[in-house]
Amino acid sequence: MVTAVHYFATLEDQMMLFDYLGEPSKVTLHPWPLIQTPLTALSREEALEQSRVMVVNHQLGLPVPVRPGDAAMQGGSVNAIFNRLNWEKFAPAEDEALMDANASPTILWSPARLTAEAIFPSSLGSQADSMAEISKDYERWVNRSTSWIRRNGTRVWGLEGIQTRPDLDIDLSFISTVFALPGALQALESGTPGRDSEARRTEAAEN
Repeated sequence: MVTAVHYFATLEDQMMLFDYLGEPSKVTLHPWPLIQTPLTALSREEALEQSRVMVVNHQLGLPVPVRPGDAAMQGGSVNAIFNRLNWEKFAPAEDEALMDANASPTILWSPARLTAEAIFPSSLGSQADSMAEISKDYERWVNRSTSWIRRNGTRVWGLEGIQTRPDLDIDLSFISTVFALPGALQALESGTPGRDSEARRTEAAEN
């Protein structure tokens, strides 16, 4: 993601986040990256089983579809190249389309859950190259959403030394700042390791 916050969370922490976002009255959850008309909605429980989820704020507008022949698929820009690659990769059905990340006022949420073995990082943010070009209201919404995690979380991993909290058992493959929401912090302080999932390690290696 272009703009994102990374965080550890338990199931209860994730529920607190969605209460703050206003799901399902203000926002709804949908599969990513393919979109259908009408949109396929996910429950919180269904969304937690996905690797990536699109969060739609209906006051800001629906995601913008992109298909071959559309301007967002043409030319040599990074966005256009990724759109063409993703179209080949995901092979949308006739009633599906990709989401135009530079035109859609949506948040990308990548959930990870606490298991008996470890707790893995989630992330929340925007894929847009410029959030303000979509709309100022959209930019404010993304910033408010990511700021909620920072305000309610505790920084436990980042650039300051190998570990921001050397007393915690955290070993990640990236050095971006990571916050722990209250339930996750309690789990980490109780000895639960913070780790990358194998899927995330594979994805990082491929990119």
